[in-house]
Amino acid sequence: MKRPYTQTILLIDEDKESLNYLKNELTNRKYKVLSATTAQEGIDFTIKAIVDLIILDLNLPDKDGLAVIEFIRSFNNNVPMIVLTKRNSIDDKVMALDSGANDYVTKPYNLFELLARIRKEFRYLKEEEEHLITNGPLVIDYGDKVVYVNGKEVHLTNFEYKILLILAENLGRTVSYKDLINGVWGSTSGQDQNGLRVFVAGIRKKIEKDLTTRKLIRTCVGHGYRMEYMD
Repeated sequence: MKRPYTQTILLIDEDKESLNYLKNELTNRKYKVLSATTAQEGIDFTIKAIVDLIILDLNLPDKDGLAVIEFIRSFNNNVPMIVLTKRNSIDDKVMALDSGANDYVTKPYNLFELLARIRKEFRYLKEEEEHLITNGPLVIDYGDKVVYVNGKEVHLTNFEYKILLILAENLGRTVSYKDLINGVWGSTSGQDQNGLRVFVAGIRKKIEKDLTTRKLIRTCVGHGYRMEYMD
């Protein structure tokens, strides 16, 4: 699978367990990841290194995250900043956004939703590189939301496309039914596994017509679905 990512993401979070989890997930998706556990470390990284996006907690040991946002905005108006924190009051959200944050996500969070928000911020940067996910004969242009198999465009519904994209982003790994449902419809949607199966069946019907793409999506009974590597 080829991913053209070269973007650098800076994580600022005093919770090392949370920081390491997200760092591993982002690294697995071919982002370059820098990490800091204090406000000053994060500021130093921003000043000294080329950072494309910052994800920061508001609860930092040496300085409030709001102050970090304001300080970074004093010399850099372009780098996107996503707040990722347990603080969920309206006042905190308003102050963070007014201080210069681009987005605000509360913990606990859904990984796939956060990844989508990261992609959204990178799209806003209007990078000139192609935004493609390639797995054998399957190509997903997630900039234009177009899917190709063996060079031919495949027309998917919005939900089918979202399911396929999540599976492609986790190539070779099983994505649980719950994570797929939450990533596509949200945790409060009421969608169930039977509904998910209908959409997956629709995807298979459309993209597995050619024998070379048979068994692209595997069912892991009792767990979820996995996209296999294709030559």
